[in-house]
Amino acid sequence: MTRIPPRRAGALLATVCAGALLGCFGAGAEAPPPPEPPVSDQEAMQFALRAERFYRSLEGVPLAATITFTNRELHQYFPTPSAFSDYYSSLATMARQETLRDGEARQVRIREFHFDGADQAVVEVVLTGKHERELRFWDVDVERRDIWRRIDGVWVIVPEKL
Repeated sequence: MTRIPPRRAGALLATVCAGALLGCFGAGAEAPPPPEPPVSDQEAMQFALRAERFYRSLEGVPLAATITFTNRELHQYFPTPSAFSDYYSSLATMARQETLRDGEARQVRIREFHFDGADQAVVEVVLTGKHERELRFWDVDVERRDIWRRIDGVWVIVPEKL
């Protein structure tokens, strides 16, 4: 399960610590209430599930292969066919440059995500696979940062242009 960063717990801890410091030093002003999160907990959970489904679909498939590119299921996570092409090209290039054996990630996990507003999220992902050279038996971790936006109520990936 994806771990949602403890944004409320951190804000509560900061408020409690600030209040304790003010009490110790005799300041009479109360700390302001923590800011409201940009999305509700339910919306955050729905986003997390959608993002998790997308990244799980990248596990165990050759990232730089035509069969993956033509997978219609992957296209539903992008606003346009050209956005999918941009993302896929970037991902396939990254897999080749980072020496993933057969361009395949054995495991894809979301390291963390946060919301930059009500309609934008940033997801940090780690793709793990074997090194392309068999004598290098260790795993290779490829880190990626993706921007997701909510368009017409649906969270989609909006890749940077190449």
